[in-house]
Amino acid sequence: MTHTPPGVESSRPTAPAPAPKTSGHAIAGLIVGLGGLCTCGVGGIAGLILSIVALKKIDASRGTLGGRGLAIAGIIASAVCILVGLVIGLGVLVAFLTAAQSEAYNSELESDWDADPDWSIPAPSPGALLPPGVAFVLCPR
Repeated sequence: MTHTPPGVESSRPTAPAPAPKTSGHAIAGLIVGLGGLCTCGVGGIAGLILSIVALKKIDASRGTLGGRGLAIAGIIASAVCILVGLVIGLGVLVAFLTAAQSEAYNSELESDWDADPDWSIPAPSPGALLPPGVAFVLCPR
């Protein structure tokens, strides 16, 4: 057995430190967050929760757990999906409300029309559609 004196480095190669294991929560958070685009933002909520949990576990692991970048990307992707989902949801809501209001207005017009069956659009006088000189010659008053 050889003993290395203090201050002298050993010539033996040392094994590299093992790479930290990537957090499964970080991977899942990113995938579910990106999948939130298909669910109009609902999956983004789950992705956001998974990514935040992953970030907390990575910080608590003191270097034994990796995937911090994936967790941050999952948070960003999930937030974008939630915002896109809200915009799409508000657009659909406005479209439904506009269609309902238009339908109510049209049914009100139809009920007014049906309320007085004798009411009709008056027919134009025979010379109303002709130019003034021609109307006088063809239809004297």
